[in-house]
Amino acid sequence: MGLPNLKPRDLPVGLTLGLALAISLAALSAKSLWIDEALTAVKAMQPNFHSWWQAMLQERTSDLQMPFYMFYMWAFEKVFGANEWTLRFANLPWFVAGAVAFIHSLPAQYHRRWIAAFLTLCFPFTWYYLDEARPYAMVLGASLLVAASLIRLNRGSGMAAAPDKSDLGMFMLGLLLLSATTMLGMIWAAAALAVLVVVLPANQIVGSLKTRPGLCFGAAAILLALAGYYLWTLKIGARGGAGAPTNVGSILFVGYELLGFSGLGPGRLQIRSSGFAALRPYGLVLALYAIAVMILFYAAMRSSSARVPDDHRPQPSGGLAVRKAKNRQALAIGLCCCFPPAFIFSAGLLAHWRVLGRHFAPLIPAILLVLISGLSALWSRGGTEKAAALFFCGLMLFSSLSLRFAHRHEKDDYRSAAAVAFAALARGERVWWDAAGEGARYYRVPVGTNAASTTQVLFLMNPSREQLRASPAPDVVITSRPDVYDSQTTLASYLNDQDFRRGREFTGFTVWERTRTQ
Repeated sequence: MGLPNLKPRDLPVGLTLGLALAISLAALSAKSLWIDEALTAVKAMQPNFHSWWQAMLQERTSDLQMPFYMFYMWAFEKVFGANEWTLRFANLPWFVAGAVAFIHSLPAQYHRRWIAAFLTLCFPFTWYYLDEARPYAMVLGASLLVAASLIRLNRGSGMAAAPDKSDLGMFMLGLLLLSATTMLGMIWAAAALAVLVVVLPANQIVGSLKTRPGLCFGAAAILLALAGYYLWTLKIGARGGAGAPTNVGSILFVGYELLGFSGLGPGRLQIRSSGFAALRPYGLVLALYAIAVMILFYAAMRSSSARVPDDHRPQPSGGLAVRKAKNRQALAIGLCCCFPPAFIFSAGLLAHWRVLGRHFAPLIPAILLVLISGLSALWSRGGTEKAAALFFCGLMLFSSLSLRFAHRHEKDDYRSAAAVAFAALARGERVWWDAAGEGARYYRVPVGTNAASTTQVLFLMNPSREQLRASPAPDVVITSRPDVYDSQTTLASYLNDQDFRRGREFTGFTVWERTRTQ
């Protein structure tokens, strides 16, 4: 016996908003910032706009290609401060707004809004990036706004001379937020615009331009300005890190992350160091989740082929018109889901830049729609199919909770490493820091270039043999990610030659101490 058919009033906007806030807050933590978060934090802590902009220009990293997000974090810090939890909380309002709009854009029958609320708010990708002071939860919120508006616009196509102003406004807001948050967002925004053109009849597009010219042309002007800004950043050499190229492994990991496998397997640092071998101890649970996902995708495909048209939307007369409408929708889905990934993967391969799952955050709404459709279909049928739906839900929720609470999924622990550095300086010892300088600065470790100082930590970044030989021997060396900060293994050879012993270890860090002779 299934649940009774749920009406729209069974999930009011206020309840959805409360659920979204409560569940999103549960995803946040006050754990140590890791490298990328420290990059955000150090810029956000700049005392004024001029120093913030100079810090952005000086680095010329991908942060320069996140204009709205980095400015927003700088302004947010001035009001709420810069502790770890607060910096992560900054993303939450944007995600919640997108999630509520997305959930209520779906029809209420077959428990769909309840299922959408569960999947959207508890999806592993969502939980991972809500707990990170980087722009990807904001990108996800913007993408959900775009998806919600496209669903509503598609449902209303053909009903009036121009789309509803609120739906069109939501689309433009999501589009601008997506484009201004990251440079890659422009690619996804272009695909969303193409979808809009395909979904809306020509008379509604013309009607929008005639009746809402300020909204349409204003948004176009902002998008053109953003495109010019991003071209300028490329001209001056701003780009993301090129520490590792895009390869078959990184491409497979994109799907692994987007579909929600991450929490069921090993931590990212273990995958980084051991590759596919790290997955073996988790093979059974990963295989079970893969089967559950395939069942949902199959159920969604079967449901789509047999779906009765939505009663809320007037139906075209004649089989040819229906076929044309379906073809337009299929083309829209293809534009949204195929072109941007192909472009991003190609850019990664050509520019020797590692493509990661977070670069595909705007694809999450499409994945959620498929999972929502499949889960709704299974749940409505009962019996073993309902059991399969519950099995997927349990594994997915376990994946999210593991990402939040399991030790293996913790990120680089710069806070503990900083505490070791302070303790060694208090004992009058020389300390070397072979890790991100931004992490040290955020935790107020006094890093510098004075190798002989016992009040300052020597900052190293892929040091040369000459630099190490010319420096007085340290008492404590704090190392992290040797593939990034000691790529030539120069420091590793030095530590081995000088008989340093491995001391304490934190997530992403190893502390080396000089052997004391008796």
